[in-house]
Amino acid sequence: MKELIEQLLLENREGLWWDFKQQHHSNLVDLLHDILCMANVLCDSDRYLIFGVNDNCEVIGLEGSAYRPSQADIVSYLQTKSFAKNNIPTVELKTIKVKALELDILVIKNEKFKPYFLTRDEKKKGSCVRSGTVYSRVEDTNTPKDSSANPYEIEAMWRQQFGLDKKASERFVDLLLDFENWKYDGINGAFYDIDPDYTIEIGDGESSGGKFWWQEILFEKPSKYFYHLKYKKVELHKIPAIRFNSESLCIPFPSIEFLTYPEKDDGCITNCYCDLFYYTKGTVQYSLFKHIRALEIETPNERSFSTPIESQIKPPIIHLPFLILDSEQSLKHVCKQLKNDFDSFIKENDEMISDAKTKNKTINRHTSERLFSEWAYWVNYGERV
Repeated sequence: MKELIEQLLLENREGLWWDFKQQHHSNLVDLLHDILCMANVLCDSDRYLIFGVNDNCEVIGLEGSAYRPSQADIVSYLQTKSFAKNNIPTVELKTIKVKALELDILVIKNEKFKPYFLTRDEKKKGSCVRSGTVYSRVEDTNTPKDSSANPYEIEAMWRQQFGLDKKASERFVDLLLDFENWKYDGINGAFYDIDPDYTIEIGDGESSGGKFWWQEILFEKPSKYFYHLKYKKVELHKIPAIRFNSESLCIPFPSIEFLTYPEKDDGCITNCYCDLFYYTKGTVQYSLFKHIRALEIETPNERSFSTPIESQIKPPIIHLPFLILDSEQSLKHVCKQLKNDFDSFIKENDEMISDAKTKNKTINRHTSERLFSEWAYWVNYGERV
């Protein structure tokens, strides 16, 4: 976050998805207007209101400010407003230091529920956000409160909400999450009931076990096969999946970041393999992960889609400490953090890694991989597996 804000400050200007504010809004209707404008921007990134920067893009900080709301204050305020269909923008308030001065960053999340608008006027001290009006932002300028975003932009927002702006391959990310509208034949196939041109075909098992620790050293070796995601019988995605039959546990094959290993010249002194296994939200792999998980039980909840991954229909034996990340940027941050703390991992697990070295190379790799996976999970979630 700090690096991103510093980069935006170097731009010495405001932009489509970031705006500088000298201080927090004294009139909350003005804050509401800014949030609506930012939330409706058509760009593929989160948006930022950056407090503590003057009109000349100079950092002045917020020390001594008369009013600094908390995240809870802002969320509570938004929850009292009459958003259409109760679609409320998701926001987070963070504080960072730049040049030893505090800045508050209000992050408005990029979500598919655009257009955001109100069903009742909000007025205060002569400022009014009008009901039924869609506000947005062009370059560095908000839609005025007495105006509206242009019709073409509003149409694009609705198309985005319903996924009509996406290619067929991209639509699978959303369609897989509409769990109830997929109809399975009970064997190896399914179709999407709202648009039957979208289908899933599940291949036969092709192999057992593999080269990673979670494929070889648990009490059961998983079988591997493929999910074929098709549109009008054309294959758009071929996604490998693994199944632990005894555990009734099936997941897409995770993404892998080869963080460090003995021969890698990256400054990490190590004789062990440290591979990071993860899913990224917003990808077709993560949507398929949630889709398969939702089919396993009648009433899925947030725990169903979290980590460590384990069986949901009986007491779990297998625990898979795969990370679930928000974005590629999150992956870079996690890798940087793990490399910075790498020496502590080696020190903490030196005895077990050294013991594995007395055995063969495969056992060494599997042992060190598992230790690293569990350590990376603990670093990110603060829990031991």
